[in-house]
Amino acid sequence: MGGAVAAVSPGMAPQPPDPAQVAAALGRYQAWQALREFRARLYGCLISRPDAAFELVDAILCADHAVTSLAELSLVPEFRRGHGALYDALAAGRIDEDKLAGLLTGTLPPLVDGDEGEAWVAGRDRIDYGLLEAALADVPAGAAGQVREACARWRRLRFAIDATAYPRPDAECSPGRGHVYHDACRCDGTRKTVPGWEYQFTAAIGHLRTAWAALIDVERTTHATRTRQTIRQVRNLLRRLAGAGGRGAPLVILDAGYSAAALTAGLRGHPVHLLIRLQAGSVLYADPVTWPGKHGRPGKHGMPVTCHNDPGQANPEPDESLMLPDTPRYGTVRVAAWRQVHPLIHGDRGWFAGWDGALPVLRGTALRVAVEHLPDGRTPPKTLWLWHAGPGPLSLDELWRAYLARFDEETSKPQCCHSRGWCALSLVPSCSVFMRAA
Repeated sequence: MGGAVAAVSPGMAPQPPDPAQVAAALGRYQAWQALREFRARLYGCLISRPDAAFELVDAILCADHAVTSLAELSLVPEFRRGHGALYDALAAGRIDEDKLAGLLTGTLPPLVDGDEGEAWVAGRDRIDYGLLEAALADVPAGAAGQVREACARWRRLRFAIDATAYPRPDAECSPGRGHVYHDACRCDGTRKTVPGWEYQFTAAIGHLRTAWAALIDVERTTHATRTRQTIRQVRNLLRRLAGAGGRGAPLVILDAGYSAAALTAGLRGHPVHLLIRLQAGSVLYADPVTWPGKHGRPGKHGMPVTCHNDPGQANPEPDESLMLPDTPRYGTVRVAAWRQVHPLIHGDRGWFAGWDGALPVLRGTALRVAVEHLPDGRTPPKTLWLWHAGPGPLSLDELWRAYLARFDEETSKPQCCHSRGWCALSLVPSCSVFMRAA
């Protein structure tokens, strides 16, 4: 009979359960428990109007269409209240922003690789960490720390920070609007700005290239305060990681719109690795060469390293080089590194204006990355130059691959915002909980 369960004879012992089915059921139960705990902690981050705000989150996530109006969002089955409660949650709701960021920072980064990424890392991490600790037992603390940092490649958390524009050309009464760069600007075609706001995201990224990243923090920024706010975001990230029991220094990756010298100075002494793209034409300097008996004023700068677009242009011999032939996406990849170089700092402008005391010498590593072709077959228009500064040196292979993973945040922001239709919600009050937490 179809669907009937076969009876067990009185003299027959029951068959043991299938181990694969037991493991799958246990995995589903643990995932359900983790999701239940996360939702309970998320609810605890909502200070006022918590029920309506929590259902609003469910409605946004469960809507089977882009969110184009608040009235339509109130019709999603997961939002069990009227549309008046939705507007009230947005206008009067409050979020414990630091508690929410701490929840996301402690929960999402370990999950960003997923099962496929974890299997990929496990197949390449061949380090016996117990044997490593035994070997470093008698090594001085400073040298042992640098070795641990270099060997933590497969366990190191990665974060990307980047800004994105939120165009609000018709919201003339919204406070804090400025001209932000946006491709969809309504102008005469010669300018690339539109009135609106600029938001800066912090996202955890994995080891494999995907179209998604785990956004854990966001802050509204302006061009004049971007450096100071970026330093504050990184410090908050380190504090939250320490509170979540994180180990080791994370790797924070930024694009060329950020000042490498200012961020390196602002985060000196903190357990973080910075990887920042340098603008073409930037010049870095090695330490000056000296010898016994040399007379005159001590030099401040040695041989210059110029960030040329043409890899064949003159530069000193690199301290380290790496060549990877026939990579699947980029062909032959060549990476060169100049270690212990520093930028030229001016004390009368930018972040260092009014600096108290002597200007610091900010040493780091300059990397030049040249690839044979781009993934679509085009010849790369520019040479990629990167700046690394941190508690210790890292491998060239880790650094150039980590910068490529930064583009996951570039693709995740449009999918997170534009595909959900959030840009259509420009009439939401700027002081609402939605606009502060979006």
